[in-house]
Amino acid sequence: MASRAMAPTGMLAGLRATLERRAGLAVPVVIVALWQVLISVGLLHNAAIPSPITVADSLYTGLFTGHHPLFFATVTTLERLLLGYVIAVVAGAVLGMAAGRVNDLAYAINPIVALWIPLPAIVTIPVISLWLGAGDIVIVLTVIFSAWIPVYLGAQQGACSIGKRQLWVARASGASGWTTFRKVIVPGAMIHMIPSLRMGLGYAWRAVIAAEIVVQQGKGLGITIFSARQFFDVPTMYAGVVLIAILGLLLERLAFPLIERVTIERWGLVT
Repeated sequence: MASRAMAPTGMLAGLRATLERRAGLAVPVVIVALWQVLISVGLLHNAAIPSPITVADSLYTGLFTGHHPLFFATVTTLERLLLGYVIAVVAGAVLGMAAGRVNDLAYAINPIVALWIPLPAIVTIPVISLWLGAGDIVIVLTVIFSAWIPVYLGAQQGACSIGKRQLWVARASGASGWTTFRKVIVPGAMIHMIPSLRMGLGYAWRAVIAAEIVVQQGKGLGITIFSARQFFDVPTMYAGVVLIAILGLLLERLAFPLIERVTIERWGLVT
């Protein structure tokens, strides 16, 4: 009797957990459904507000026909994002770990970081454009300037957290300075860097879209959205906005956990 009573309880608990996990989708689904209903019954009639079905069709066409500007724009934007983010991670990590172990270097860099934090990276575009001209390099540099600060701070905090005993044991075992850095400092810093890597990726994603809109050179999602607005291609404009949100969510929820797991396993932080 007890097992029979527990079975429905377990099923209800499982159903409740599933509903709680899916509750976050309820609000956007209701909004989209209401949006479609209002347009279908004629209560919402505005050329600047297409139906969700029209936006979905434009999104599908843009991604899966293979010759649509939205497809090439997505590829270009992701290439810029990846290049800028990788450079920002490498530069931020190296500087942060070094500053975490060398006080003089930290004293030299930290004031620059303090001034840089409240400065939106996008405001550097006019200066960079004046130096280098408008183009991909301006967009990539904007991504780097947006993403390196959180990585630097996480790496510095991680390097500072490494105890003297750990370094002493490494030196006592005959490890060279490079081996100590690679085997002790880097793994210790990576524990604190992982949340910073996620934050830096979010900054980089917003920066690449904003920089594309400002620079207006070549292809890219930001450029495509702005051009669609100018030519009043409303479905493509909305499809681009939706695509930016979806890609950002995928990077946050799917791609980054994989990167996080590989990073942790690579540096031996899990067994």
